[in-house]
Amino acid sequence: MFNAAIKYTILSLLTLSLATSCSGNGDEAKARNLLECAREAVKAGDYERALTLTDSLKRTYPKEIDTRREAMHVTATANERLSLRMLETADSTLAVLGVRGDSLSRLVKFVSNPIEGYYAGASAKTADFAATTGIQARVSPGGDFYIVSSLPSSKGVKSTSVKVSCEGESASTASVPFDGERNDRSLGTEMITFMGVECEDLGSFIYDFRHKPLTLSFVGERTLSVPLSPSAAEEIATLYEYANTIRQAKVAAIEKERLTRAVDIARSQAARTFVEKDSL
Repeated sequence: MFNAAIKYTILSLLTLSLATSCSGNGDEAKARNLLECAREAVKAGDYERALTLTDSLKRTYPKEIDTRREAMHVTATANERLSLRMLETADSTLAVLGVRGDSLSRLVKFVSNPIEGYYAGASAKTADFAATTGIQARVSPGGDFYIVSSLPSSKGVKSTSVKVSCEGESASTASVPFDGERNDRSLGTEMITFMGVECEDLGSFIYDFRHKPLTLSFVGERTLSVPLSPSAAEEIATLYEYANTIRQAKVAAIEKERLTRAVDIARSQAARTFVEKDSL
């Protein structure tokens, strides 16, 4: 209640301050005062406030054509400078992700495959993985994280999902019914491929608990539990982070491209709406 009262008081004072600093007699004077407030906001680097003020001017005083025309230049300038600021952030984000990706790339290897190659842990034994009991993380060239489980059919589990637990907490994959493809029981091995959201929770859980003792459980007609080795947990965590880094870098690159276009558009608009009296 006390914090809410303080917040309400501050907002009231800010509103009063704005009304006082941007007041005047008649619509023309009020519109021009709003315009000057917007110009001052641009000079102060408060581009969001400048855009709010020019938007308010356009909505509140639609008949003040000359003032609205000048406000168009202020809007374009604020948009350009705000986009440039955001572009700098996007550049920094891409640089950080690039460094992280380079660091992680040393811990993975690309495995050729007739269907589609994939990234696995640098020390992962991919060729004979089907002869083991465990799970292995992989990342597609596009950055999709997935997990493959392997369990000898002689164990009689007929697994459809896997679970990892630690200190009373756990995470599971989605259930993948036996279909002879993604859940395959041929050649004496139960192998299941868990894609994307089917194993996202599991990957995140292993990443968070990778430095603690983990238990891996194969769940089907019955449940079989074995320890998940520290090296396997670290490998899965690395691939999970690598996949996230690839995806984040893609998003950041798209955002950078969008902001670059936004800057070009705003500059063009600023040039078209410039009038001699503008000094921004």
